[in-house]
Amino acid sequence: MLDVASGSGTSARLAAREYGCLVAGIEYGESAVADAQRTADAAGLGDCVEFIIGDAEALPFEDSQFDAVLCECSLCTFADKSRAMSEIQRVLRPSGQLALSDVVVDRPSLPAKLDGALATVACIGEALSRDGYDDLIRSAGLRPTGVESHDEDVATLAGRVHDRLRGARVMGLDRMEGSPVAIGEAIELVQAARGAIAQGALGYAIFTAAR
Repeated sequence: MLDVASGSGTSARLAAREYGCLVAGIEYGESAVADAQRTADAAGLGDCVEFIIGDAEALPFEDSQFDAVLCECSLCTFADKSRAMSEIQRVLRPSGQLALSDVVVDRPSLPAKLDGALATVACIGEALSRDGYDDLIRSAGLRPTGVESHDEDVATLAGRVHDRLRGARVMGLDRMEGSPVAIGEAIELVQAARGAIAQGALGYAIFTAAR
């Protein structure tokens, strides 16, 4: 299995541990790859999980190499989504499976605050509609097999983030550690997101497809 934009490696480790499969995780950041590999090694999964530095839009793998590909909440951040999806199709074996989860938007219904540069930080600025992801999958030569909406889950998550930010502001913090935006701006963004979720303009979905 290939985990595209594997981040901290949580999903890759879960797949290896729960299903006993060999997993390759690819991530752009060198430090993220090193940290993920150390964690996998410490968990006794070093023989079945390997993390590699690489670009999702130019995957460093042979054609038809993987039975399954996972891309979790990251495609919306890629500069060239079509190229990344074509790369996923290329490395999948015939009848191989794709699981793609991501933020989905109805852009004409989004408030202006969620359709600008600041929204990109929250993975909203470049997210697609459900039809947009479907078209992207089909254009790459993959066959969509299902879609699951998880809007309630993302609403719950947004509520928790909002509460955490408000708590941080009460404590006098200017911004959360590692955040590029101030607490006040982040709270406004999350408030707008919660409203958009309630109105059906913003959500989260899991798409499955086969080569």
